[in-house]
Amino acid sequence: MEFVPRATLRRSTSLDAMRGREIVRGVTACVSRAACETACASATVNAREAAGAHTRELHHAGALGKREGDREGDRERQRADEPRPMVPWMRQVASGVELLRSGKYNKGMSFTEEERDKLNLRGLLPPAVFDQSVQVERVIQRLRTVGNNIERHAWLASLYERNERLFFSVVREHLEELLPILSAPTVWRVCEEYGLLYRRPRGLYVSSDDRGSVYRLLKNWPVRDVKAVVITDGQRVTGLGDLGVQGMGMAVGKATLLTSLGGLDPSDVLPICIDVGTDNEALLQDKFYIGSRRKRITGDDYDDLIDEVVQGIKRRFGQRTLFFFEEFSNRNAKRMLDRYTRNSVALVDDLQCIATTVLAALISALSQTQGSLLDQRFLFAGAGETGTYAADLLASYIAQRHGIPLPQARKNIFFIDRKGLVTRERAETEDDLELHKLPYAHDIENTGSSVLEAVKLIKPTALIGIRRHRFSFFEGSVLKDEKLFKADVLRKMAECSERPIIMALSRPAALHECTAEEAYEATNGKCIFVGGCHSPPFKYNGKDVAPSECTTEYVFPGLALGLTIAEGTRVRDSILIEVAETVAESASNKDIDHGAVFPRKRHIPELSAHVAASVASKLFANGWSALPEKPIDWLRLAKSWMFNPAYRLYN
Repeated sequence: MEFVPRATLRRSTSLDAMRGREIVRGVTACVSRAACETACASATVNAREAAGAHTRELHHAGALGKREGDREGDRERQRADEPRPMVPWMRQVASGVELLRSGKYNKGMSFTEEERDKLNLRGLLPPAVFDQSVQVERVIQRLRTVGNNIERHAWLASLYERNERLFFSVVREHLEELLPILSAPTVWRVCEEYGLLYRRPRGLYVSSDDRGSVYRLLKNWPVRDVKAVVITDGQRVTGLGDLGVQGMGMAVGKATLLTSLGGLDPSDVLPICIDVGTDNEALLQDKFYIGSRRKRITGDDYDDLIDEVVQGIKRRFGQRTLFFFEEFSNRNAKRMLDRYTRNSVALVDDLQCIATTVLAALISALSQTQGSLLDQRFLFAGAGETGTYAADLLASYIAQRHGIPLPQARKNIFFIDRKGLVTRERAETEDDLELHKLPYAHDIENTGSSVLEAVKLIKPTALIGIRRHRFSFFEGSVLKDEKLFKADVLRKMAECSERPIIMALSRPAALHECTAEEAYEATNGKCIFVGGCHSPPFKYNGKDVAPSECTTEYVFPGLALGLTIAEGTRVRDSILIEVAETVAESASNKDIDHGAVFPRKRHIPELSAHVAASVASKLFANGWSALPEKPIDWLRLAKSWMFNPAYRLYN
């Protein structure tokens, strides 16, 4: 039903008739002949009734005018400069200008001649008709003229708003070129300037003021069949810290990648930012800050709000909705993991996805060393929640692979934090040693006052620097050096192993433990290097080297797709191990020859389909799937689910 704005009733009756005819034209473009005739008759009757009603109103207004005289005219002149109140309305079937303004259905200059006639687009577009591939080429050429990556990100966001399918077509065709713009490191800077860059809402904002009415707020989202929700509170944006509601940029970026890399339909993914305030004084004083100007809420108030959001999402979109918790503080991320993974389909990106990627990199690297997994010794530099969760998953993999108890699998995994090696002596004497470090507090006499001393003592075959943040740089910290893996450390690693594994995973690039070139130079090219950020290709002794980036982009898109197609009910460590093994096996011989442990990023969409098939099969086999029967071919099912950005014909 069409609701005509009240303010327009003063206009000529021809406007009502014209609107009736517009409705008929829009409907006839999209419905069957029989429905078309019905809609036409209905619209004509409505138009006539509106016209008759308006004519009666005019006669009545004339009579009133005789009695009211100039007073009514004075009031009309007084209100002439004021905006008139009206009721917003939209037609059920998009056509004409409204169709061109719809990012979901707009095809720009790819509308065919027939579509332009049927959908009232004639004259609204230039005469030329472009194929979608020509549009893609036109977009990428224009994008390459834009000044910097932040401006390119804004330009792509504008394209998404105008033409959703063209946006994803461009990303698919130029994936390796555009990923650094759509994700890290550009998206971090976009979040920093989000107050200035904000254009249109793309997701939901839940404030602490909305407590008690979150479910009603969720009903404002127009899509009912949401499959995955990306939730952030913006407290720990990588390298930048607390950005409050401006962390929404990370949730939007993750949602984009779930479609670009994982194949989920754009309408299946909902970004949500929970605005609980910010402790960033600069933002609180910024006149363009788009969030609540208050300090962060904590404690029970914080937990109650998160609980209400989670329960509201499950009530609105279903019990099997996938939750992605993104850019929470390490402490809160661990609490989310413990709180929601038992009775929800939940993933904490900074714990589970990073741990899975690290495990995949280690499995791939170890396959090149030809050594036994039980003979490896792993030293983690940095003992936060992220590092210890990665170690937990590694220990679970070792225990599962070799059929040994978990405590035994942990014996060859060591940690060094800002005070030195984590040892049993420290666990017995320090009251403030965090609980997540205790399983790795081994019985070692020397605590190791530096990374070099720890390497000499432990003699590791793999050295892993992970999620080291700026709080590690206080005076007296063992981890305070900007280059944590210096040349002497790397040379010592080369003495401990024929093929040492060096993983410099701290982000952003300014916090890198070392670069790939430094690792190759210090180890005489013996090492297998994996970086947390992109490492530019280089030559070493005449050989091309292109190390892999240890990014969760290899993991979470396929994992999300697998949970979706299998209607997964839980995420367990065995599922994450399945993902890691699938990703580790994806590197080609050519990739390995160039020093990589993962395939090139342009292959991630294909890899995601294989990961999804493995995940779905594992879920079904373990009874964690709600599917009534097993599909014939999991891989075929996964590929059939993946979003195809090609234009559809409108008839």
